[in-house]
Amino acid sequence: MRKVGLSHLTAVSGANFVLVASFLLWFLQFFVKRLRNRIILVLIILFLFIFLVRPTPSVLRAAVMTLVILLARIRGERSLGVPSLGAAITMLILLDPFQAIDPGFALSVLATAGILFLSPRFEQRFELSLKPKFLLQAVSIPISATLFCLPVIILLSNEISSATVPSNILVASVIAPITVLGFLSAIITPLISDIGQVLFNIASFLANYIVFTSDLMANFPSLYFSNTKVALLSIFLLLVMIFADRRKLASLLLVIMITQVVVTTSSWPGKGWQIVNCDVGQGDGLVINLGKKSAIVIDTGPDSKTIDQCLKSLKIREIPLLILTHFHADHVGAISAVLENRVIGEVWISNLYEPEAAYEVVMKQLSGKTVKSVFAGDRYFLDSNNTNIQVLWPQRQVNEFNKLPGDGSKVNNSSISVLIKNNDISLFSGGDIEPEVQEAIYRSGLLTQVDVLKVSHHGSAYQYLPMLEMLNPKVAIISVGEGNSYGHPDGKFISELANRGAKVWRTDQSGGISVISTNKIRVVGKEWWKIRWG
Repeated sequence: MRKVGLSHLTAVSGANFVLVASFLLWFLQFFVKRLRNRIILVLIILFLFIFLVRPTPSVLRAAVMTLVILLARIRGERSLGVPSLGAAITMLILLDPFQAIDPGFALSVLATAGILFLSPRFEQRFELSLKPKFLLQAVSIPISATLFCLPVIILLSNEISSATVPSNILVASVIAPITVLGFLSAIITPLISDIGQVLFNIASFLANYIVFTSDLMANFPSLYFSNTKVALLSIFLLLVMIFADRRKLASLLLVIMITQVVVTTSSWPGKGWQIVNCDVGQGDGLVINLGKKSAIVIDTGPDSKTIDQCLKSLKIREIPLLILTHFHADHVGAISAVLENRVIGEVWISNLYEPEAAYEVVMKQLSGKTVKSVFAGDRYFLDSNNTNIQVLWPQRQVNEFNKLPGDGSKVNNSSISVLIKNNDISLFSGGDIEPEVQEAIYRSGLLTQVDVLKVSHHGSAYQYLPMLEMLNPKVAIISVGEGNSYGHPDGKFISELANRGAKVWRTDQSGGISVISTNKIRVVGKEWWKIRWG
């Protein structure tokens, strides 16, 4: 339900309160003739209703708004939604100022504001082309609420489903019956359980329709945004599409499409790029430019297509040095794609040949190549741009890894860790090393400050912060798969990076990441504009 934008139905909103209040006013007219008395009774029942559904921010906002409307009716004034919403916001923030920073409260207010401000404009715009009126309202209300909520939704999740609006339209007709039947069932069941159960079963049947709809619509793709400014611009353009002149709209969209194609194709990886972290999903694939279509490559990622496309886009035909940090599939799984149609010089591998099956596959692929295990203290020098590579890990004794299990395994802690420097930039890359190995490297005294840190183990929570302080990177790159099941990267660790002045870039948000160093380090995400179907 969250994916298709129906999760708001699980919370009590202003619409629920209004539906219950409307039903009670209609029902009580058969017993209480005077409107004032009926409204007072409704207010009392709604007060009890709050405790039934729990006084969450959205419930309190909805209750206060309904209260203002009902009081206005007692006074014989017109029930205006906008003043009611304003009064609700003011009262609730005065009572609890912290609601002002509650995302749920913000979404509740924005959804109501969208219905009040945008829905009438939408209906006016399409009243001739979309009939009958109830269908127009069924379309305009969810669209209006969704559009007003989009900025907060994107800030919270960087995602919005293409099925949000149609899903809300499909279930709109059953919301009122479910609300009223559920309310009646809660009231009647303690008194007459059989009747209450019948009402509950009917409401459950209708609710199952919502579940069925959400499951069906969840198969539709979602839009993912990596840049908040682009997301907000997209929302603005959507509003323009609704209300603007169609000829002007067509011209605007044409200009945007041409601009996007030109900028996207010309801006990445950028002239003078030094380092590129390919977007290989949940894995590593790092490229250090040596010029003349050659590069050092560290790991291949798990997917042959993505690493091959990345290397082709960088025009890499020669790899003087290929470093395979360790033998987990997310680091060596696409070895065949890297080797194909490229000249390979030397290949470095970890001295822990596990997992055995992966090791055997890799070594079969590397048949005929110059392969060697490297250890802390080994060095490698390339004349191209005075590139100097210093190995900081692993140690020669494999059994030391048994003392360093960390969060994962000794395989992670066998990762080749290197310090790479040239005339323009410096980099630390450590594969999947965990805190114990990070501490050992830190205590070796070989670390120096670097420009770029390729964050170990996809930004997991298990990091040795003193090493981070010593490296003091200007840029931190996290190679991580979108929506991975490991919880990578860790939010607290990202904050630690940012607090130390590092600019954090993630492949799950920006696609491939290019680091350019001329007089000043500059970073370009391949998908800086990223509005991507997933």
